[in-house]
Amino acid sequence: MIKVFVLLTILLTPNINGHDHEASNIEIGQKWSLETRSNKSSIGDSEVLYFFSNDAYNTYQARRFSDWDRFSIVDGRNLVRLNTGDRVEILKSKYQSKIYEVKLLDGFNKNRQYYLIKEDLINDFKLMENKDDE
Repeated sequence: MIKVFVLLTILLTPNINGHDHEASNIEIGQKWSLETRSNKSSIGDSEVLYFFSNDAYNTYQARRFSDWDRFSIVDGRNLVRLNTGDRVEILKSKYQSKIYEVKLLDGFNKNRQYYLIKEDLINDFKLMENKDDE
């Protein structure tokens, strides 16, 4: 009876890290689509890409250590705001895969390179199937 209970607990317990299977397999060349609600005209309610990798990394560090005074000094002009449905392509990873260099595939800034925090990619974007849609 105890073995059945332990087995059911393991199988029915949600993933503690909150990461799904596709998030652990982030690879170069993958295309991801922004799925969360985002509007580029809304400053507080939009997903962003960073012009500089160190800005993305500083924001990651500020979130990690809850030290917003020390780490998060990012000029709002160095951000690109996204709309829901905007797509990015993974180009390479930086800072031990905490930050990804991406190419924006939609919008006014299409085909430019930016940086994205891995947590934002996992939480707010969805991996697109490998189709030749361009």
